[in-house]
Formats: sequence, structure tokens, C-alpha cells
Amino acid sequence: MSISVPRLAVLPFALAMLAGCQQATEAPAADTAQAGLTSLPVSINAAMVGMIDQSADYIWAVGNGDLPKDDHDWDQVRGAVYDMIIGGQVSKVPGNGEFDAQWTAEPDWIRHSDELTKIGQDALPLVEARSTDQEAWRAIGDRLVQNCLACHELFKPEVPSQGILHESTVRESLGQSIFD
Repeated sequence: MSISVPRLAVLPFALAMLAGCQQATEAPAADTAQAGLTSLPVSINAAMVGMIDQSADYIWAVGNGDLPKDDHDWDQVRGAVYDMIIGGQVSKVPGNGEFDAQWTAEPDWIRHSDELTKIGQDALPLVEARSTDQEAWRAIGDRLVQNCLACHELFKPEVPSQGILHESTVRESLGQSIFD
């Protein structure tokens, strides 16, 4: 019992210290959030291929009738939707690509990035409801295609991914489910 008493006596002090630490960390976090992310450690191209190209496949798959089969599959689609939401904002931050700083300063780039986030936000209720409404998913996928094509037309009309590719082309050509 003698050990319990000092621990109880220390508890109010520890809680007070923890509260003080929490208050101290909250202020810098707000300043950091206000300052925002200023650069990416990779090119925007690499970020887009890694996040958006890969994730778009899940959205298009559902829109094309390749429906998730279980909780894991729905988690994959949810992750893809989150990637769209986040990716739109990430794409507004210059990376180490040759044209990244120039692109992110352009109003059209910002507009397309914000639309990418909006597309993801509009898909979120569908994935949260585990919607099998193929037409609703196809409409999201169509908006995604239109946004990507319009942005690439303005900023990267020649080689969209600059040689950074993903594996979906083979899977799609064989008619294989993304969820297998």
C-alpha cells in the first residue's frame, strides 16, 4: 500500500504536466498547419503516379462493375478515395520535379488540384455506404478522367507519367478483377 500512495500523489502533478505539454504543442501545430507543407521530397509526377494513378484504378473498377467482394476490398476503395482527397492537395505543393514550382503557381493547376480533392470528397459517401451503384461510381470515374485529361492537356500533353508506370494495364487487358 505504501507504493500506491506516492503514485496517487504524483497523479495530479503528472496530469497537470501533461495538460501543460498539450497546450504547448497545440499552438505550434496551429502555426505549422497555417504555414502548410512547402515542398515534397519527390516530384509531383512521382506523387501523382504513386497516389492518383494507382488509386484511380479502384474507382474505375467499381464504376465498370468490378465490385469489392469483402471488407478488405472496400478498404482498398476507401483508401483510393482518400488518396484522391489528399492527392489534390498534395499536388499543389511543389516537389523536386523540373516544372513543379512553375506548375503549382498556375491558377489552372490549383483549380484542377482542387477538383481532384472534390471528386474524392464526392466519392466518400459512396464508399462509406459501400454503394454498388455502378452509375454513381462511373460518374465519379468520368469526372476523374475529365479532370486528369484537362490538366494533362495544359501541363503534360506528351508523356503523362514520364515513364513511371503501374501494373493495371496488364490486369485490365486480361479482364482480371482488381480485387483478386
